[in-house]
Amino acid sequence: MPTAEKESDKGAKDDSSARPRVPGDERRNWWRRALSKYFVEPLIQSRNPPWFDARAAAVGMVVGFGVPAGAQMIALGALRAIIRFNVVLAFVFTWVSNPFTIIPMYYGYYRLGSLILGYESILSSDAFQQAMKPLLSAGYFWESLPAFLALGEDILIRWSVAAVLVSVITAIPGYLLTYRFQKLRCLKEAEELGVTYEALIKDLEERSRMNEAMSGRMPESGP
Repeated sequence: MPTAEKESDKGAKDDSSARPRVPGDERRNWWRRALSKYFVEPLIQSRNPPWFDARAAAVGMVVGFGVPAGAQMIALGALRAIIRFNVVLAFVFTWVSNPFTIIPMYYGYYRLGSLILGYESILSSDAFQQAMKPLLSAGYFWESLPAFLALGEDILIRWSVAAVLVSVITAIPGYLLTYRFQKLRCLKEAEELGVTYEALIKDLEERSRMNEAMSGRMPESGP
């Protein structure tokens, strides 16, 4: 029957249009899994006092936003030799700058630095992307540093001014929000264990000191 055939065809078209796009869903699911595995789970499963993880968030933000690509792991290592923080969590936070965000981020630094210093923004986004190609293709620190310096003094000055500003602005709320999140988690855990929050934090501090001692570092007395 023609009517039935038309309705069948219409239903098939509706089903086809309503069918989700698998590639897009796969990408979104991949990002959700990555976010859960590398960001949410380390926070939830952390056995550190809140300040320890909060400091990691702040350090990660400073390094991710304020240190040039290629030198971030060296910066983390240098900071870890001076102060205590959750290195794994800090590394996760440095991924605010990654192959997908570095071009728009660094060009934004160029424009923001120009605005702060009162300079004219001469480079277009396309020209800036071309200038960034050697840095993006660098595989090691000794390759990335010369590529970054090759951008020229004019760009580096603008970049540096903006990078310092953005890293400080993001590190402060990063510390406060992470500390708040971890404190709430510890409060809930203390309630479930039937102990006081202070007792739980003391236990976490002692475990942290033991881990530091086992790793060969002299632990600090506190945050």
